[in-house]
Amino acid sequence: MSTPEPRADGWWRRNRWALAALPLALALTIASAGDRVRTMWWEQDLRRPTTAAPGATAAFHQVVRDGLGSTYPIDVQVRLDEVGDARSLPDGLDPPPGTRAVQVDLTLAAEPDVSLVGCHLAVRDAAGTRYDYVSNGWGAWQPTSPCVPEDATGPWPSLGDDLDDALSAPEGSETPRPATWSVSPVLVVPADVEVTDVVLWWQMPQHVLLEVGR
Repeated sequence: MSTPEPRADGWWRRNRWALAALPLALALTIASAGDRVRTMWWEQDLRRPTTAAPGATAAFHQVVRDGLGSTYPIDVQVRLDEVGDARSLPDGLDPPPGTRAVQVDLTLAAEPDVSLVGCHLAVRDAAGTRYDYVSNGWGAWQPTSPCVPEDATGPWPSLGDDLDDALSAPEGSETPRPATWSVSPVLVVPADVEVTDVVLWWQMPQHVLLEVGR
């Protein structure tokens, strides 16, 4: 007696609900991956400004993470005093040919126990092109953090248990930082660039945006 062959549509009938759900599962997977991509893309640029008009003071607040994953607040007031050709150059060096040195004069205020080390500074032109502050660029040496006094940086965030144990306290970290202070970091930009704003940040996407007066 011969065994009847299974009907070709039997497998499709048994799995019809799984097949029906497959497009939805695929769509959810794509959407989830897309959300992760959008989140990473959004957080890797300066997209959430706290803006100050020329001569005005920006009150900036952000909660950031240290090397241990713990959070701590950034609370600081920032005012742009002037942007122009550098009055004096670090180490007496001249900028490379075709460039010029720009000095950014800032006045900041914060409580002495607020950790502000790890800030980043840049200037931008009208097209939005960004020129970042580099502490050891073009052969000159400047403070690593352009927003705090080099000899009174205030507390440093944790870099992680192993590094904190291996490294001695950074110079200036134990010296009380004044309630208000000024800094004048120097950046190198192409000779024909006109600076339209200054940006200061700790962890993207939040940042301080200081507009330059005409």
